[in-house]
Amino acid sequence: MKYNIDRLILFGGSRLLADCARYAKRSLPYELFVFSSKRHLDEVIPGEKLKLRKFLQKEHVKFYESEDINRDKSLPPLLTKKTLGIALGAAWVFEKNTVRRFQKNYFLDFMGIDLPRYRGGAHYTWMILNRNRGGCANLQVILGGKASLHRGPIIKRAEYPLPADLSKPVDFFNFMAQRELQFLRAFFREVKQGQDFRAKRLDERNSSYYPFLSTRDQGLIDWSWSASDIVLFISAFDDPYPGASTFLKNQRVFLKSCTLSSAEEFYHPFVAGIVIRKDAHSVYIAAPGGLLKVGRVLDETGKDFSDSVRLGDRLHTPIHILESAYMFRAEYSAKGLQR
Repeated sequence: MKYNIDRLILFGGSRLLADCARYAKRSLPYELFVFSSKRHLDEVIPGEKLKLRKFLQKEHVKFYESEDINRDKSLPPLLTKKTLGIALGAAWVFEKNTVRRFQKNYFLDFMGIDLPRYRGGAHYTWMILNRNRGGCANLQVILGGKASLHRGPIIKRAEYPLPADLSKPVDFFNFMAQRELQFLRAFFREVKQGQDFRAKRLDERNSSYYPFLSTRDQGLIDWSWSASDIVLFISAFDDPYPGASTFLKNQRVFLKSCTLSSAEEFYHPFVAGIVIRKDAHSVYIAAPGGLLKVGRVLDETGKDFSDSVRLGDRLHTPIHILESAYMFRAEYSAKGLQR
């Protein structure tokens, strides 16, 4: 299929939407509109120090705040036979009636993950935990409805290895943002050149689903895990998130910038969580089979708490709190986390 476009509508939020909107406004010959949720419009864009709302205003991009895109009366008048819609981390599930307003195959979802292996949410957190180093970008036809979410055919796909030094979600975001914008720019070049895109169905034999996460509700450290698994866990909930957490006495603390440090001991599980050393920059905590070097210990307000940590203190997460974390299921709407 070939695309003939006169209008582009971006749906969602994130740094990629901001980058794509700026590129489209400055370099593409299409009318441009953005639909976003309040949650996304009020998020600060990494690298810009502006909330998405202010960014779009600065770039003179016409945007709409929508609580429910499927009931939003502002959308239908904007749709023409040549309108292309692209969702980039949208907060809504597009219903079939909304999808039918577009020409066939003119409503696409950008997914910067390996489909169908990483359906769901919190993609980079799960990839860090699973030691996955495969980068991927897809443009996927939106079929509409929850049952078909992320199951549409792929019209464009790229795969690439991820650098070994990516350790935190923010590292993934920063690296992916550049590759993903390159991917989208290549797509628009191909459209201009009249490329005939061929839709390819996903191989469901390789599918998997990972649920959305809430760092404050689920990022609790289990000190019975091995030292290497704890390092992965702390890294997976590091910036831009609040950090993996545990307790020092009755104070909840958040750990960031964690690596494995060389140790002369192979620590027994009973030693897990004990602060055995401190220096001017780090706190060293024993864990089963290894030693954690933690660069940042924060309180619940995000302020440095390292000075309050004493040698011999034990960090611990009560079992009932761990059980609550395992049982919690994070669900999000356009307004944010649902309680």
